[in-house]
Amino acid sequence: MAILSFARLKQMLQLARRKPGGEFAPTWRGDTGFTDLLDRQHVPKYDLRVEALGTLDEVSSAIGVARVKASTPAAHDLLLEIQYDLCYMMSEVAGYQTNGTGKQVDARRTAWLEAQLESLQNEAPWAKGFVAPGDTPFSADLHMARAISRRAERQIAKLTHVNELKNPHILAYLNRMAYVLFALARAEEARAGVNAPTMVKK
Repeated sequence: MAILSFARLKQMLQLARRKPGGEFAPTWRGDTGFTDLLDRQHVPKYDLRVEALGTLDEVSSAIGVARVKASTPAAHDLLLEIQYDLCYMMSEVAGYQTNGTGKQVDARRTAWLEAQLESLQNEAPWAKGFVAPGDTPFSADLHMARAISRRAERQIAKLTHVNELKNPHILAYLNRMAYVLFALARAEEARAGVNAPTMVKK
């Protein structure tokens, strides 16, 4: 697997698929149902890595939808930081690893998420039982992002178990990220005056 800095990866992506005038241009190479990964592999669009990349992109987009509704600067910044990590994660899943000069998903990033989780739980303890999402617009979007993140986690687990992904911290990060999104949703509800979330009735 090739190794390069994230700055170089970013430069490659910026230079690729540009018209002479500088704007991006489609190549239509995907019309046959295949796509190119960053490690130059030409794979079908239902390849495990492509599926995982698509879902990670979905997670980041869902988090972006939630971020524009963030009720505090801290919540906004937390979600944006997670989106940055997802970007680095996608570059690694697509075939490249940073060489240590750029930020990457490692034990430090999972520890950072654990610290965020502890802070959010202190702000708003979790209710016992199953929550029915939808008590506030922001928290509902966070729950949607959380649900998608669990799908990404399942796909990354499959990649890890078939030995196509060498970094175990990515799977650990996604597991913790889902808990953080849940905790942030609960904290947002508390800030909005929802003292107890709507629970699924037995």
